[in-house]
Amino acid sequence: MRLDSSLPFLASAIVSLLPASAFLPSPITSQFIYILRSKYTGILRATPSSSSGFTPETSSPEKQSIDFIRFANAASDIDSSNTPPNLQTILTSFQELKSGSDLRGVYVPHKHSGGTIANISLLVKDLKKNGGGAALTPFASHCFGAAFAKKLVRDRNSMGNENSGIITICVGRDPRPHGERLADTFARGAESVHGVRVLYTGLASTPSMYEFCRSGKCDAAVMVTASHLPEDKNGLKFFTKYGGLEKSDMDELIDLAKEEAYHWYDMGIVPPSSGNAGVLCSELVDFMPHYIDTLKNAILREVGTASSTPLAGLKIVVNPGNGAGCFFNDLLRDLGADVNDSLHLTPDGNFPQSSGVPNPEKKAMVDETMRACDACNADIGVMFDTDADRSGFVLPRNTDDNGVKSDYEPLNRNRLIALLSVIFSLSSPGCTIVTDSTTSEGLNKFLENDLGLKHFRFLRGYANVIGKAKELSESGDANAEVAIETSGHCAMKENGYIDDGTYTAVKIIGLLARTASAGSDSLLSLISDLEELPFDEEFRVKVTDGSLVTTTDVFQDVAQNLKEKCQSEISWSLDEKNLEGVRFRLLSGGFFMIRQSLHDPVISVQVESISEDEAHEKVLKPLIDLFSKYDTVVDVSAMM
Repeated sequence: MRLDSSLPFLASAIVSLLPASAFLPSPITSQFIYILRSKYTGILRATPSSSSGFTPETSSPEKQSIDFIRFANAASDIDSSNTPPNLQTILTSFQELKSGSDLRGVYVPHKHSGGTIANISLLVKDLKKNGGGAALTPFASHCFGAAFAKKLVRDRNSMGNENSGIITICVGRDPRPHGERLADTFARGAESVHGVRVLYTGLASTPSMYEFCRSGKCDAAVMVTASHLPEDKNGLKFFTKYGGLEKSDMDELIDLAKEEAYHWYDMGIVPPSSGNAGVLCSELVDFMPHYIDTLKNAILREVGTASSTPLAGLKIVVNPGNGAGCFFNDLLRDLGADVNDSLHLTPDGNFPQSSGVPNPEKKAMVDETMRACDACNADIGVMFDTDADRSGFVLPRNTDDNGVKSDYEPLNRNRLIALLSVIFSLSSPGCTIVTDSTTSEGLNKFLENDLGLKHFRFLRGYANVIGKAKELSESGDANAEVAIETSGHCAMKENGYIDDGTYTAVKIIGLLARTASAGSDSLLSLISDLEELPFDEEFRVKVTDGSLVTTTDVFQDVAQNLKEKCQSEISWSLDEKNLEGVRFRLLSGGFFMIRQSLHDPVISVQVESISEDEAHEKVLKPLIDLFSKYDTVVDVSAMM
């Protein structure tokens, strides 16, 4: 073996002998290792902080062609497609991480130095064998870091901007304990590409990452978060100054990440990381104060006052659930609000025992917030999910002559869409509100008949809803001011179509401050004409063999049978304008629809009815009968 081809082993050996802490406070040591491996593998380079004066070696954004021996994998480790099984497991797992325009999976740790692709492959296989789903490993994060950096370089060069300088990526994370290691490996992967440097801003919210891009603090950004998913999961969300990446962009990223994995497999080693000891990157920054200032200015605009404390006199309970939205409490205090009775204000990836991972749709979180509001006579309760890109609210129904508030109720789902639409009916009359497919019949009537707005129902998924709103506005077919899901994901044209739970809170709190100063009734009175039916439930029918192909076959057959049954069922009428699954209006009011999950072996059944009895007699029983022919592969117990 040539000396050159043995040096990657030397670099890996040095890495394995050093403690994790050696990488963060001691850039000289890590520079040596990165320079050594860059010189002889074309993979990594040193990129310490800009203040160090060190100039990294120049190399192509693609891997340099190095003549070394493919090793560490026997010939028997090759399958019929010429892809070694251990590597194929990794490549398949990369594909499985795709979740719309994001990456999401169960966090699976491995050694922070040393180890092989085979070790990681076994961990991924074990997770799948135990029904754990897609695996997000530090190695995967490294590969996607390199992939994102390569994509940015390619996109810049394709526009003729090859000489426009260094590309800067900002990385942030939510409070999950494993977020820091994923941020570290992502940063290392991105900085292995020539012409790219990474800034780490630490704890942040997802929408803030987009603000950092559009304000020029960085060229692109990545948020390490799994939002409202369980604690053992994590993910990556990508941004540029144009907004979040599209689904097609994710396919390109996955292909580039696979290429990166191939190169590491060829070398027979796994890239190092700092464990949970910190993040090795060009610079540590704190951009969140900038983002907080943008929200403060937005509230001042909404309230329309010259006062520096426009929220004085309001009592607000903030419940970020120990997530990334904790900063919002201090923001409101600075603007004069009384927030002394807020909940769970310390970022903590273990999350509250009382309500679990923060999710403003979760009953436990809503109930806890209502109790806190009732105890302190609050004007409003504000809830965020883990990364603060969704919000929900709690409002009092009544206030007596002594100012005592009572009968707190949630403001979420169709109610939240309705109240935001009230705001935009005043500021942008006749505009279009784009929602997902599961919104109620009553909401449609309220928007179009009561507010004079246009309602465009589209596909489920916040990226779908936002994409349609952009398309309608850019084409001139409509002025789509709001794109919102019933889940609380809300993006507004005035805010660059980024889904931002804190900006949604800005709009609602701004309206509250204006109506309070005018002596108006509860905000709920503004949507009193919204027709709400007492039964509104979603049921998840599981396909037990776990196959998406089976799920599609069952769904298509049941959907066709429903359409045929509708011709003789006088209490149903087919919604011809529906764009997702099949949707039927009920003669007595309400609707039901079935749709197939894009990512899981699940068929969703949504039912809105005048009563639980009617829902069971007119909808659920007929559906159970139609599903019965598939009783060996379908679990309908949720509908019983």
